[in-house]
Amino acid sequence: MEGSARTRPSAQRVNGGLLAEITRALGGKDIEALSRIYAEDAVIEEVSSRDPPAHPSVTRGRQAIMERLKSDLFRDPVSDWERQLDSTEILDGIETDEGLAYMEVRVYAAGDRVVAQHLARKKNGLIGHDRVVVAWDAD
Repeated sequence: MEGSARTRPSAQRVNGGLLAEITRALGGKDIEALSRIYAEDAVIEEVSSRDPPAHPSVTRGRQAIMERLKSDLFRDPVSDWERQLDSTEILDGIETDEGLAYMEVRVYAAGDRVVAQHLARKKNGLIGHDRVVVAWDAD
């Protein structure tokens, strides 16, 4: 608003902050580093074809989030078989003092892809609540 004393939070690309930490952790397949960006009492709320909006998957607490990330990144969401993560990429990342949003693209050895769209609010500089919409290749 013109004449308003309120300022807009600065936004940044993946070159710093939590987005840079996420990029490093995913690139190094370092689940412990990835879990450290979540507050101790953080919540992940996921919607996907397995977990529809009326019944999202909810994970509470950093330790439970770390276990979930291990499962999500290295196991098939439908058949539950182990799979090899070849690469990850963060697209269209934006971070402010209050939160962050980004698209995560994972490619597995078999050629299948998973896309996760994150919208997260920060709590004391870490992720406090992460809402995620996930889609993956059917075959």
